[in-house]
Amino acid sequence: LWINGRGVMIDPPPYSSATLEREGIRPQMIMAIMITHCHADHDAGTFQKVMTGSRVAIITTPTIYKSFIRKYAALSGLSPALLRHSHRHRPAIVGQPLKFQGATFNFTYTLHTIPCIAFKVEWRGRSMVFTGDHLNSPPMIDSLEKMGVLAKERADDLRRLPLQECDVLLHEAGAPPIHTPLSVLTALPERVKQRLYVVHTSALPSDCDLRVAPTGTAGTIRLDQLNKPATLPVSNKVNGAMDYKTDESNGRRRSVETSDSSGRVTRPSPSSAGKKDGLLDIASLDDGGYPNLTVAGDFVGPCTDSVVKQQSAGERDSTALPPLVFLRPTCVSDAWFILNLLSAVPFLSSLSYANTMEVLEIAQVEMFCANQVVIPAHRRGEVLCVVWEGTCVEREPSVEGGNLSLEEYSLGYDQHPGASELDMHNETLLYVESGDGLLRRFNPTVWHAGDWTGPLALQPDTERSAEVPNGETSKDVVALSAEGVKVIMLNMKDLHEILKNGSKLFRKYLALKEKQAAEEAAMKAQIMRNEILAQTDLNYLSTNGEGYRIEDQVPNHWYAYDSVLEVLKCNSALGKLTALQKRHLESLAEGPRFFEAGHYLWRVGQPVDYAFLIVTGTGHFASKPEEQRIFHRRCSTGNMFPISDRPRREALQIIEEDKQLINVPPNSEYARLEIGLQLRVEEMELDVYDQSKDLMPKEERMRNARDRFANKVLARLYSRRAYTAGLVFSRGHLLSDTSRMVSGSLAHIHHSTRREEKIDTSSVRERTRDHHCHTSNMMAGPEGCVVMVFPRSSLVQFLDGNPGVLLSLLGTQVVV
Repeated sequence: LWINGRGVMIDPPPYSSATLEREGIRPQMIMAIMITHCHADHDAGTFQKVMTGSRVAIITTPTIYKSFIRKYAALSGLSPALLRHSHRHRPAIVGQPLKFQGATFNFTYTLHTIPCIAFKVEWRGRSMVFTGDHLNSPPMIDSLEKMGVLAKERADDLRRLPLQECDVLLHEAGAPPIHTPLSVLTALPERVKQRLYVVHTSALPSDCDLRVAPTGTAGTIRLDQLNKPATLPVSNKVNGAMDYKTDESNGRRRSVETSDSSGRVTRPSPSSAGKKDGLLDIASLDDGGYPNLTVAGDFVGPCTDSVVKQQSAGERDSTALPPLVFLRPTCVSDAWFILNLLSAVPFLSSLSYANTMEVLEIAQVEMFCANQVVIPAHRRGEVLCVVWEGTCVEREPSVEGGNLSLEEYSLGYDQHPGASELDMHNETLLYVESGDGLLRRFNPTVWHAGDWTGPLALQPDTERSAEVPNGETSKDVVALSAEGVKVIMLNMKDLHEILKNGSKLFRKYLALKEKQAAEEAAMKAQIMRNEILAQTDLNYLSTNGEGYRIEDQVPNHWYAYDSVLEVLKCNSALGKLTALQKRHLESLAEGPRFFEAGHYLWRVGQPVDYAFLIVTGTGHFASKPEEQRIFHRRCSTGNMFPISDRPRREALQIIEEDKQLINVPPNSEYARLEIGLQLRVEEMELDVYDQSKDLMPKEERMRNARDRFANKVLARLYSRRAYTAGLVFSRGHLLSDTSRMVSGSLAHIHHSTRREEKIDTSSVRERTRDHHCHTSNMMAGPEGCVVMVFPRSSLVQFLDGNPGVLLSLLGTQVVV
């Protein structure tokens, strides 16, 4: 359900968020989720959305909401407090209207096996009724009323449900006695069936006169295009403004729609105002009202100039039109929606209220027609541009004498040797034949509503950032949508100062970049010293005939400072984080730190205070180390005695160490896991794994399947408190016992039972200590390893605010 360009998901089924993403609908465009009842086919997508997306509102009754929380706390093992923390709840009270994003919702209970609601939503003179799951059977309702199960008022309300006046009625159908039979819907009055779409069923009988609701974005039912007003004569022209006339049928002032001799509907532009052929199509006006083109300000001002100035002389005629997005009426929640879109940009959500107001002061909302240049190539690094509405695409810079048309731009790609297909609206992949005769994947950069482009610091996705790859030139960002594009522009010079003064995370990021530059300079200097030393020893070898050896030399690749974001791409779970989450996690990282071969990253009994992300090298589980004995000489007698680490010994008496599985069968899943992880180490050594952009879809699916299999088997080993000796972890793997790390925090796993409540205090202390301490030993590999370190104090706070990330890290010690 779209309200003024903002999405509300209704009863999302499983994987609905992924489906919307494929359709180009970004998570931050979804403001709320409506749950009619807690059956899995209606609420599973809600759980996935609140775990992985932005913080949305859940709209449902308190009864249904409590059932939802209890259900998914039990299924996921997460605490109810954490689930409630991951979203906002807007109570839906039957009999009381609910205002949301300018629309009004009215709710009523339906007849189903569990509590279930229907609703009617009204916005700017349009309305829709959604019945939810409902047994709409008049004989059954009459019978329940006679038996006293239903009160007369409740029974009358159920009978009126499908008969309400509305523009669209979405009515469910299914197998009775818990769903509405088709025979009841076919018996409805003809005026009701004209606005009726059947949901909750995939097909209808061939002889049925009803219609199934269309699916996908292509099947969107637009209420702003229903019941167009009759064509009215043009009158009362005012210079510099649109032409309006009162529609006597409803007393509302409407803009005029008409057509010329060819039947073409046209609208006036500011340049054609005052001319006799200036006409307006109001099909896109959601409330049948009128746009005010004379209002000054950022919301409308830039459009009127850009439309006139950027068109060529031949296009400036009486039909020059502003983009349709320009005609959408403003809403009181626009400022809130701007902040919602900006909150997805790294570091902006960490600003205080005062700094956030400064951001709003420098923000400008601009609108562009299709094929207009939104950001010229030379200004890509100077602005942060967030797409509010519509779609943009990247193209070669404008040529002298005018812009390339969208058709010419697309044709240039279609004529590329080896091109197979290109669909810029859906980001369909294009495969072209490279010089070596192999098909390479080409994916033109597309920005949908909710996406943004800007400097690499604020857009970690290099394809959508202003970063220019080596050997390439910067490109224009061009409006692609036929309806036009609305964007939010911020000057980076002003925004940088606001972030530097108001965001602690941004300051830490800047310090991290300075450290990276210093590490890279040190690496280059070390490589040069090694080359010089090697050349000197070679000269000595040729002179004296003796061999040489560079002592105590760490391999050059150990000195290479690698971006945390590049390492995260090699992790199956962390590589899917949003740009905001990646930048936040990057700012929490400490290091890099080098562990020599045979040194422990953690040992049994040590507190779970750190998580480790492998940058280079390997790590593996190790058996219980021999107890280190430190001797101290006292007095002159020379007596020696060990100084025992009593706290650690006490912990070892409580904590049971994970067991090593011996003689693993070669056909078992554990043996397959060992082979897969060792194969990945070889790929890393050959620098094959990082070249994921060159993978064909089949190869990419195989790699993803291998990673999913590895994580599942590692989780099963964790549940058995076991490991095998052949498990080797490499670049991108996260070494973290997250379940024990979050014990006692908001993200703590909730497994309380009545039996546990009766355990005495000493047992609780022992269990808590076990939850906070390691039960295994993790050791650096034969060549050591370089890791980024995440302290528990900062990582737990990050996981509290991102429960979806937490869920992907629970129940294992390693995430590949």
